[in-house]
Amino acid sequence: MRSGWMALLAAPLVAVAWAGAPAEAEWALDVYGGAAWTQSADLDVSGRDDTGATVDATIFDIKTNTGMTAGLRAGYWIDKLPFVGLGLDLFFFSIPIPAQTASGTGTLTSEIRDEPITINAAGQARVPSVTLPALGFSPEIRLRWPLIKSKDYPQGVLQPYLTGGPAWAFSLAGDHVDLKIGGKFGAGLSVTLVRFVALFAEYRYTFFPGYTLSHDAVAYKTDINSHAAIVGISLRF
Repeated sequence: MRSGWMALLAAPLVAVAWAGAPAEAEWALDVYGGAAWTQSADLDVSGRDDTGATVDATIFDIKTNTGMTAGLRAGYWIDKLPFVGLGLDLFFFSIPIPAQTASGTGTLTSEIRDEPITINAAGQARVPSVTLPALGFSPEIRLRWPLIKSKDYPQGVLQPYLTGGPAWAFSLAGDHVDLKIGGKFGAGLSVTLVRFVALFAEYRYTFFPGYTLSHDAVAYKTDINSHAAIVGISLRF
C-alpha cells in the first residue's frame, strides 16, 4: 500500500522530467490567496521535557481555527496536448490553534512555539494559542476542459480544471529543517478576461502525514489535513 501511494505521488515528477519544456506551450504564472481549514488532529509528543522526564504522550483531537493560504504557481499547457499541463506550486498556509483544554495520555511540561503546553497526571492537556506556519511546494499535473472557444480564444473563455501531485512541506526538527512528503489535489474554474489574463477560483486538499516540529528535546508529531478555497489571477504567455 505504501509503495503504491509513493508511486502515485511521484508520477508528476516523472512526467516533468520526461516531458521537459516543449518548444510550443502556453505558459502561465498564477498568484493566489484564500482561506484554509485544517482538520482537528491528535498530537503525539516524545522525547524529554523541561523537567527532564521522558515523555511518550498524546493529546487528542486538537481543534483549529480558520487560517490563510497564499502562493505562486508557474506552469505550462502543452501545445500538442492542450488538455494537459505541468506546473510547480510554491505555497504557504497557516494553522491557528486556539487555547483549549483537551484529553491526553502521559504527562508533559514543555513549550510549543515558545508557549507553555502541559498534560497533568489526571490526563488534562492545556494547549496554548499558537499559529503554526507551513511552507511547501508541489510539482503537479493539470487537466483542463476548454469551453466557449473562438478564434480569439482557442483554449476557451471558461476552463474547468483538475490538479494533483506530490507535495513537500518544510518541517523544523531540532536545529535543522526536514522535508515531509504528502500530496495536493484540487479542482477549479478559470475565466479568461482578455487574451493574456484570467481569473480563477479553486478548491484544494493538502495533506502531510507525520508532520514534525520540536522544542529543545521534545518532538511534536501530527497529521496535517488542510482544505482551502483560493482565488487568483493568471498571466498567460
